[in-house]
Amino acid sequence: MTSQTLASWANNALYSSMVVFTLAMLAFVTHLSARAPRRAEERAAARTDVLVGAGAAPGAGSSDTVVGSEAEAEPAADAAADPAASGPESLRSRQWGSIGLTLTYLATLLLVGSVLMRGVAVSRPPWGNMFEFATAAVAAVGVAYSLLARRNRWEWLGVFIVTPILLVLGLSVTVLYTEAHELMPALKSYWLAIHVTVAFLAVALFTIAAAVGAVYLLRVRREEHPPAKPNFIESLPSAVSLERTAYSLNMGAFILWTFTLIAGSIWAKQAWGAYWQWDPKEVWTFVIWAVYAAYMHSRATAGVDARKSMYIALAGYAAVIINFTAVNLVSTFVGMHNYSGM
Repeated sequence: MTSQTLASWANNALYSSMVVFTLAMLAFVTHLSARAPRRAEERAAARTDVLVGAGAAPGAGSSDTVVGSEAEAEPAADAAADPAASGPESLRSRQWGSIGLTLTYLATLLLVGSVLMRGVAVSRPPWGNMFEFATAAVAAVGVAYSLLARRNRWEWLGVFIVTPILLVLGLSVTVLYTEAHELMPALKSYWLAIHVTVAFLAVALFTIAAAVGAVYLLRVRREEHPPAKPNFIESLPSAVSLERTAYSLNMGAFILWTFTLIAGSIWAKQAWGAYWQWDPKEVWTFVIWAVYAAYMHSRATAGVDARKSMYIALAGYAAVIINFTAVNLVSTFVGMHNYSGM
């Protein structure tokens, strides 16, 4: 028996998390706008104001001001390689970044609570259909980002994580929503908790890696073609650092996805009598694995441009999205894994 009251509370927690995630997104947008580094002449003017305010006459301090301008201009030229070169992060930027992170923690806590209440309401792991998988997967994204953000000072990444979370949650409540009910017979196995849990943990890391990869492509382009007026992109970590971060995340996700593929085959053997039946879900799971394997190989091959490797990784994430959407919803793709609940 399902508890409709508890399921209703789960929905309310989900709606509340969406409101808080929206506030977090706005805070992160404000944080990024406040991160924009000042141009050399603006910092030189600020330095002049400080000197004058300290009691130096404008004329007497003119030589110092020129020297200061020249000293400040050199770090500005290196801002693309080192965000710290554009000067310390402003207090306003730090404050809004902290607000965004705090709101993200709260929203993630509400979303995790929603997933748990849904599970208690149906007395099973809460990922038996697309609605439940989507909410559990974005909850995993929120948890992973929350754990990594404070340690690595990833406030700058917040808007690129929270915005997709909001989009998926909006899709979940408007298109994918399914009333709480019992599992289909084929899903009543301990492999559901193992296989699907590891799958959405992998998707969570793939999502964060894709966000970092997209930012990397923006950053490397700006390093090659510095703009006349810098913006928040120049305040981000260097392209080299972003590429390494994306690779580390993708490597962790790839290992989890490999386990997902193997576990799914074992479960298929128990449920259908064969490890592999060329079901569309099986095929796309392997496609994702193959694309990310190609990325790993490309990344480890000397002489291959890192941007080309990153495009392969983003293609792999596009396959993840197709696997979740088209393979579950388009009748042409739907096969034995017809568990969307739609």
